[in-house]
Amino acid sequence: MKISPLEFLINAPEEVNPALSMCRKLQRLELAGELDSTTMKEMVKTIELAISQATDDIKAVEQTKERLFNSQSVAMAIPTGF
Repeated sequence: MKISPLEFLINAPEEVNPALSMCRKLQRLELAGELDSTTMKEMVKTIELAISQATDDIKAVEQTKERLFNSQSVAMAIPTGF
């Protein structure tokens, strides 16, 4: 059974972009005076992973958006949740 783009979006888990979470973490460390070169070196792999995950998330959203825009409309139907 093929799932519609709208159903996919409705069923998708809600989560914050990992790169945004990492950015906030770095900002908190900076405000606390705990962000130095040593800390940054220790966090490089974690930062790179967050960037990679965020990139994958963005690609998935773009693909879903494209599918949604290209899907056929259904007359007289109101999607669930609207």
